[in-house]
Amino acid sequence: MHRTNIIFIITLTAFILIICGSSGCISDKKIMPSESTETDNITHNSHIIDETINETESNSGAEEYTNISEDKRFTAVTDNNGSNESTYIDHAPEPDPVINPIDNLKIAAFNIQVFGVTKSGKEDVMDTIVKIVRNYDIIAIQEIRDASQTTIPILMDKINVDDFNYDYVISERLGRTSSKEQYAYIFNTETVKIIGDPQIYPEVNDTDYFHREPFIAAFSSTEGNFDAVLMVIHTDPDEATEEINALEDVLEYSRYIYPEEEDFIILGDLNADGYYFDEDETNNLEEYEWIINNSADTTTKSTDYSYDRIILTDTSDFTGNSGVFRFDLEYGLDYNETVAISDHYPVYAEFIAVNDMD
Repeated sequence: MHRTNIIFIITLTAFILIICGSSGCISDKKIMPSESTETDNITHNSHIIDETINETESNSGAEEYTNISEDKRFTAVTDNNGSNESTYIDHAPEPDPVINPIDNLKIAAFNIQVFGVTKSGKEDVMDTIVKIVRNYDIIAIQEIRDASQTTIPILMDKINVDDFNYDYVISERLGRTSSKEQYAYIFNTETVKIIGDPQIYPEVNDTDYFHREPFIAAFSSTEGNFDAVLMVIHTDPDEATEEINALEDVLEYSRYIYPEEEDFIILGDLNADGYYFDEDETNNLEEYEWIINNSADTTTKSTDYSYDRIILTDTSDFTGNSGVFRFDLEYGLDYNETVAISDHYPVYAEFIAVNDMD
């Protein structure tokens, strides 16, 4: 080769090496042939990421930004010198959210002693009653004594603040004397609804077993398939045994008007203890499940009696969770604050909302 050409080639080669060394022509990263498609994707998407990330100043190392497509995640890392590097991470589709099972339903009975105008005017008492009611999907209230018919509407107005949605049904005023009482079912409309028309048990053949006839109402869950017929009663203490035995007739009547139903719940202040009722004697309801049993103390005073009861004809939907709600302990009330609300505690039972087969 001509000497001039050799010199030219050597000079050109040296020039190229100098230029590439200063501008980074040669990458430090080795790309395998199998990575070429993936690398193209990274390069293409890194431009998209860079265009969507706002310019920010950082005083402490790298900042990370994430751009998620349908099934891949690209992460752009910006260091303090302003250079960007995009990395590829496999991103599996998010799993379907776990759907929580329908909540169980809580049903309660509460004798709110002499619940009328005087008590409804006591703000602290009413605030506690509101908190008690909100614990339950259905609560059967007894001993409403209010000729003005204003107590329950006042209570409902207080319950339904802050987006709560409760409703109620109330009986006529009942009793053999001038001191008459009403029953009410207060229920959460988001979880339960009334089936049919609630009614007072119609005593037949000129019988008069009850001072205050039971109030019958059927409910079903708004989701799931729970349903049951409730019969609330406040027996007269002096005739508690006779009235408890007569509840068998109320049960048969309820079965007649709800022939497809298997779940019947008797609840309320049955005065089923003490001098009023011998727990060891046989009675017409002993074949059923007394889930608030003889060991419970349902009174707020120094007495220890199981006056308030819940009796089930079928336990297949019962969760096993039941008891006496000690609102004094729950809300930190002293003795005087407690008895200002009632001489009774609420009793309650919990039921599965999804497995009712009748």
